[in-house]
Amino acid sequence: MRTFFIILAACLISALIVKPSVGKGPSTGLMEYPGVVALSQESGKWIYKSFPRFLPLYVFEGDPPGQSRCDHVCISVWPILEATDQDTPKGSWTIIARDDGRRQWAYKNHPVYTFYEDSPGDAKGVGKEEGWYLDPSQVSTDVAATKVVATKPSGKPTWQLLEP
Repeated sequence: MRTFFIILAACLISALIVKPSVGKGPSTGLMEYPGVVALSQESGKWIYKSFPRFLPLYVFEGDPPGQSRCDHVCISVWPILEATDQDTPKGSWTIIARDDGRRQWAYKNHPVYTFYEDSPGDAKGVGKEEGWYLDPSQVSTDVAATKVVATKPSGKPTWQLLEP
């Protein structure tokens, strides 16, 4: 009788472990990412977010592989996902060296960013084009008062949510 309960308990535990991974979440290979990254499901799709702030992460279509074109003005709007000196590549996540000497996380060799106007669950940077910049006349010491203006020329590279 005791053996029966042990086997039954083992079956129940196995069912609980296996069941959530069947068709409900991302594949196991996606589970390898840096500690500054979280994987979250929104509107039926999986996206990567910064951790612990849970801000959406982006890649820029105009960045060449392994290199960031986002300069010091650009990163005031599109902050980089910075890697520390102790960080090492993990799975599809690598680290690139920036021109300013800092290290930046990259996903499949594409530099990763956040957007200054985003909040958890509100990705405002999706689809913004290369022409997005800070308007110097609108910059103030109050970050909330700083406005971003844009020109929307067609055919320019855009910022995309980082999806596995």
